[in-house]
Amino acid sequence: MTANAILAGAALGHLAGLGVEDFVVCAGARNAPLATSLLAKCRDHGLRVRHHFDERTAAFFALGLAKRRLAPVAVLTTSGTAAAELLPAVVEAYYSGVPLVPVTADRPASWRGSGAPQAIEQAGMFGPYAFALDVSEPTGLARLAEWEGDAPLHVNLCFDEPRAEDRNETWKPAPVSIQRNGTRADGEEIAAFTGDGDGLLVVLGELEPGWREEVERFLVLSGFPVWAEATSGLRESAALAGRIVLGEPPLPRRVLRIGGVPSLRLWRDLEEHAAIPVLSVSRRPFPGLARDSALLVTDRFPAVPLETRQGWVGDSTLLDAAPFAAHPRSEPAMVRELSRRIPSDALVYLGNSLPIREWNLAAALDSPHPRVRASRGANGIDGQVATFLGLSEGEAESWAVLGDLTTLYDLNAPALLTQLSPGRRRIVVLNNGGGRIFSRLPSLAGLPPKEKRVTENRHGRRFEAWAAMWGMDYRLWPASEPFPEVEGSGEVVVEALPDEAETEAFWAARK
Repeated sequence: MTANAILAGAALGHLAGLGVEDFVVCAGARNAPLATSLLAKCRDHGLRVRHHFDERTAAFFALGLAKRRLAPVAVLTTSGTAAAELLPAVVEAYYSGVPLVPVTADRPASWRGSGAPQAIEQAGMFGPYAFALDVSEPTGLARLAEWEGDAPLHVNLCFDEPRAEDRNETWKPAPVSIQRNGTRADGEEIAAFTGDGDGLLVVLGELEPGWREEVERFLVLSGFPVWAEATSGLRESAALAGRIVLGEPPLPRRVLRIGGVPSLRLWRDLEEHAAIPVLSVSRRPFPGLARDSALLVTDRFPAVPLETRQGWVGDSTLLDAAPFAAHPRSEPAMVRELSRRIPSDALVYLGNSLPIREWNLAAALDSPHPRVRASRGANGIDGQVATFLGLSEGEAESWAVLGDLTTLYDLNAPALLTQLSPGRRRIVVLNNGGGRIFSRLPSLAGLPPKEKRVTENRHGRRFEAWAAMWGMDYRLWPASEPFPEVEGSGEVVVEALPDEAETEAFWAARK
């Protein structure tokens, strides 16, 4: 058996032994030993293989699968800039704590620094964002046991010039025992920080499903006011009715953040208010602020010793209907209507920037959606369609709510549709003709129209041809018309066209 075949088989066996069951392949010449060896034995070992021609999209799809499976997913690339295309998804996975496994084929180590075709510096190319192995011999895979499984793992495999006989048809999964150093927080520290709750606001970011029950119990007992990101799963919690703060709250005296970093404007304003104490309780080791604050890193939310108290009671059981009634064709009003049309048991994926902020503000509380996901690790808008498709795998019904620029970033992702299991997938594109969120930033709001065309990337493109290109049904939803019929199986693109004047009036009324 050739050296390439031996290395390919050893790598695949160790990856399967780590628990990788899903592989996304971007085929090339240098990773041919890996791809052909995987295809030869994937069915025998119960592995699932999908493929895509764009490494960047493939990596985001693998990211979505890993978030869906709560398990490592590998994406295989050839050498050179193909490997570099994985960086955006690796960064997102790092900050989100997702076990994405980029496996990059490389030239032999002796080629480094030569400038030979596709011989770039791949070893450790993702820097701090991945636990990295540079492997020329199977023995180099032993260090896989050092990976903790809570962030990306980069395996760079150095192959000689591939040949037809490099196919390995005898490899088997080789169990790898990794040391996961779990952390547990002390609930006493949280109790001491919250005190009597005077002036305290609890901010919920994205919560792991395993956190939600304990966090909800803590909030019910405490009586503290809560601002809840949709991805917390608790925004519409019946147990917290009257505790939820909607919109942008005023500056509190103290902030307890639980879960991921939120999209709340208040959170960013805290950078300039260093006198406000902040305690973050998170699975990832990031305070989310550049200023001084406290951080507890824990695998699970701890039991907090508190006595039941009535505490703060607001009027969150109903959204203020006035601005929506006054501006029914605005983008927030359309998002509110959309939230009522999406079944409560469906998975909902929110694109970053405006969609997640509008959903947090406008989604109807009487139509709960406890299964909302988003990519908030690095707050980027790229790879969103692909990530949604990965998350949708195995779902009976799933909806993505994306902006137009976000969708334009990821036009080739639906090439994966024919490789997915059946399901009702709906992609709603909020097409406001550009990145309008930028003009709501204080630093850019006053720009003249010519400059706004640049900062917003204004365009007049529509998405019907995109849907047709990938065999998806298409529905147009102008703001002046009712929500279109989307019944039936398969994939549907809904292009929503909000009224620009009413949207601007809606936001102006909220200032």
